[in-house]
Amino acid sequence: MMESQNYKQIRTIARKRRDASIPSSYLLPEQSITKLPRNLTTIPKTSKHFSHEQIEIIESQAEDILLKVKEKIWTSLEVTEAFCKAAAVAQQLTNCLTEILFPEAIARAKFLDEHLEHTGTVVGPLHGLPISLKDCFITPPHPASIGVACFANMPTEAQEETVLVSILRDLGAVFYVKTNVPVAMMMMETNNNVWGETRNAIHTGLSPGGSSGGECALIAMRGSPLGVGTDIGGSIRIPSAWSQLYGLKPSFGRFPSWGGKSGIPGQEFVLAVNGPMSRSLESVKLYCEAVLSAEVSPWRLDPKCMPIPWRHDVILPKGRKLRFGIVGTDDGLITCHPPVERAISTVARALREAGHEVLSWIPIDQEEIVKNLLAAFYDIGGGAIVSLLKSTGEPVFESMQGYEVAAEAGEAGLGPTKLRMMTLRRNQLQKAYLDRWQATGRDGREPLDGIIMAVAPWAAARLGVTEKLSYIGYTGVANFLGEHGIFSSLSRHRSDVKTDLPACTFPVTFADRRLDQKRNNFKPLNDLDGRIQADYEPDFYDGAPVSLQLVGRRLEDEKVLEMVEIIADLLKEQDTQ
Repeated sequence: MMESQNYKQIRTIARKRRDASIPSSYLLPEQSITKLPRNLTTIPKTSKHFSHEQIEIIESQAEDILLKVKEKIWTSLEVTEAFCKAAAVAQQLTNCLTEILFPEAIARAKFLDEHLEHTGTVVGPLHGLPISLKDCFITPPHPASIGVACFANMPTEAQEETVLVSILRDLGAVFYVKTNVPVAMMMMETNNNVWGETRNAIHTGLSPGGSSGGECALIAMRGSPLGVGTDIGGSIRIPSAWSQLYGLKPSFGRFPSWGGKSGIPGQEFVLAVNGPMSRSLESVKLYCEAVLSAEVSPWRLDPKCMPIPWRHDVILPKGRKLRFGIVGTDDGLITCHPPVERAISTVARALREAGHEVLSWIPIDQEEIVKNLLAAFYDIGGGAIVSLLKSTGEPVFESMQGYEVAAEAGEAGLGPTKLRMMTLRRNQLQKAYLDRWQATGRDGREPLDGIIMAVAPWAAARLGVTEKLSYIGYTGVANFLGEHGIFSSLSRHRSDVKTDLPACTFPVTFADRRLDQKRNNFKPLNDLDGRIQADYEPDFYDGAPVSLQLVGRRLEDEKVLEMVEIIADLLKEQDTQ
């Protein structure tokens, strides 16, 4: 990239490169996309653009694809070509892709097929599975723009490859696309000045969320069976929830993070993690089992990855009744929209009817937690992010103006004393949260197994609305808080410094204009709460996906997925009644 280029020139070059990499035969005819349905996920089946076998492939879950490739029912090449074509259509309809890796994917699939044919064995548990990657994962020589113009056309070197990318390749994965993110991956909307705005695949009037929004739009469109995103304040969970996916935000240290590109390099006050997203919970589990196997031992490749292989059947005794806390219609600051309130009631009722204990969990210190979280992002990240934007003349999006204000103020005040005080207060808030969780265990009963809550006030937000009404309090709490200096009940490994909580999203229902009426005589908790509630219109939000999240205790990631599976099974039983 030449210094004289501004972001508009860079954008033109980057988009031209991406678009030229997509075969025209993969795209839907222009005349067929002039009048689109609100729910775009029906198009692959109804368009007649895909063969019967291709539809069967892209509608299949990762676990089924792997079995059929292993048993030579499908070839890796057939699977890869089907998902490349589906990804191209997803890009055409939602603008979800950044980098196109189709030629490498086809060559990789052919190699895997030849290996299976000649040896009779797969190269690993992910043999032949197309896996999509959020833009921040480095796959040399392709750029990793992270939604910032100055990186958009900058090739990456072989030695820069993200450790997780190397691991997944060795396990047999096929990489074929990278997906869109917001500027520096620090917005609730997936929009930037290079690749533009990504749309929700389930409801075109809605956002797919951020920052892993491109990934989730792609998966919802059947353009990927399994994707990998990152989460520092909700970036896996918000997009997963807004696309009806299972998305795991793991505890920091469970999965290798070395070599991923950050919008705020060196920032570790709030720790970013990476994790899987899929339409299938089983696909999420198989990913975790593969990456965190003793054979892979990712802790030998990443100094911050903890030596804890993935564990099975951790809820003991098996089949016991669980204890859940549920956050109600608000977190003390912001009230959920009516469809989310209905989802909370639905899950609570299903759990109680199945004999599980459900208690009200009222968040404490929520205002201070959110304030400290955002202040850390702005104060530590402002100078880093805004300097990148200024280098090519990029304008700052409205929801990122806090970073601009912090950058203009300078970093002189962000000295050792302030950082010590920030860390001290964070640790105090973590300890208070832990003590309260522990206190739920009394009269011979163990503490709560998990906490269920909304992912955001919206079922999924109106496209562009979070530029003015952003709120990550429901998700950010799991990134900011954790168990400080104690042992997890499932692990002998101490969690001294790396403090956060695992969480996973799960689909519940869809917004329904008949059931989710606008509230009468609503009294807002504050100005932002009032404006978010005023955004709710039953007719507009009808059909929006509604999901919740389950938060567990640090390093109890396996237990989180097992609990989500219990909830998912109960919801399926309700649907069949």
